[in-house]
Amino acid sequence: MANDYAVTTALAIPQYYHKKFLERLTETPILYNLVDKKPVPENSGTVMYFPRLSNSSTTPSAYKGSEGTAVETEQVFDTRISATLETFRNAKAVWDIAKLTALNSFMDEVVSEQADQAANIIDKRILEAAYGCPIDTSYNLSNLLGGGNVSTFSAIYLSGTTYNMPAVHSTATITAAAIRSWVKKLRSRNVKPFDGEDYLLVVHSDTEMAIQADTTWQAAYQYTDPENMRKGIFGRYGGVKMATDNNILVSACGSAGATLYFSLLLGKGALAVSELNGGVKTYMKESNSGDTSNPVNEFVTFGWKIHFVPKVLNVSCGLICVTADA
Repeated sequence: MANDYAVTTALAIPQYYHKKFLERLTETPILYNLVDKKPVPENSGTVMYFPRLSNSSTTPSAYKGSEGTAVETEQVFDTRISATLETFRNAKAVWDIAKLTALNSFMDEVVSEQADQAANIIDKRILEAAYGCPIDTSYNLSNLLGGGNVSTFSAIYLSGTTYNMPAVHSTATITAAAIRSWVKKLRSRNVKPFDGEDYLLVVHSDTEMAIQADTTWQAAYQYTDPENMRKGIFGRYGGVKMATDNNILVSACGSAGATLYFSLLLGKGALAVSELNGGVKTYMKESNSGDTSNPVNEFVTFGWKIHFVPKVLNVSCGLICVTADA
């Protein structure tokens, strides 16, 4: 009977754990779920091209028509931004098939842990693209200091002025006024918001608490929407929707060792991720006739894999907002 049970549940088990993995993955508010996605069709190679058209002139006199004169067509100038797809993956072996067929809590925990790992790896890789530097090697800030990295967004702080590390003191806590000044900066560049509504401000949970303590924010907005909370959106203010992400870069590099938080303010077209074959895939395998490493089905493997790459599309469409919110 034990063998019969294992056979009859064989098809349902992978579906159950795939669903479990994806439910846990989507619970985590990661940038992957919030920024623009550019799907890559299969059999299209490993290099992804993001189109970026140059803006047409808006000088009225240059486009004034006259009767009897046909319009002259202009050439489309497309600055293609390319990026090579990257692969991230992991798998774990779970011994004793009885644990799997019983659908017990141990296997649930293994799948949940794998989903958390996948979510964090994907999220950190997108943040690395946004910051222009690694974030897993003691947060190397050499490319950020002074806003000197031309390949990513410029870094600013409270008043909207250019970021300068020694000038950021422990008193430079985020405020509603600062958010308005950052939004003003993007609007002056004619950066479009997402869905025609809001920019996206992604902050650490410490920064979230500092925002919610600001009396101006409290007076303007009281959060009551549970649907947005499930997506990681904890509030809206001054033309931005705000999401929490504890992978945001944090470093004690401010004046007198102040802990600084490097929040991201993004508009449409600032940052995108490409994905091949529908995003994250999961794999559950028992032994088969060609596998000699597991001849008597003593373990099952569960793994995940994604082919994707993040890319900054337009450095003018985003900001790295530096505050001291510890």
